Amino acid sequence: MFDMTAYAQLRVLLSELDKIEDTLMPNELEMLHSIKAKYTDPQSPDPFDSTALNVILRNVEVRKGFKIDPEKDTGRVINLPTADDSDDD
Repeated sequence: MFDMTAYAQLRVLLSELDKIEDTLMPNELEMLHSIKAKYTDPQSPDPFDSTALNVILRNVEVRKGFKIDPEKDTGRVINLPTADDSDDD
């Protein structure tokens, strides 16, 4: 069954993020665009998608006290060793 209330709440989150899209980091932009594309037609939202949008909004609030430029500062990269990197020869 279609959950109109949850869909309306998701649309509110999407509009809030549209207003601050220029302050989002690349990975946040990718997530936002993916979720927007997924919900072009009304449907019951996945709770994960609503949570992801709330986390992005929270991250923007947290970053307000820091000098982070989404154009210059890239996302954090974690390079974990792979099986090919091992020196077990």
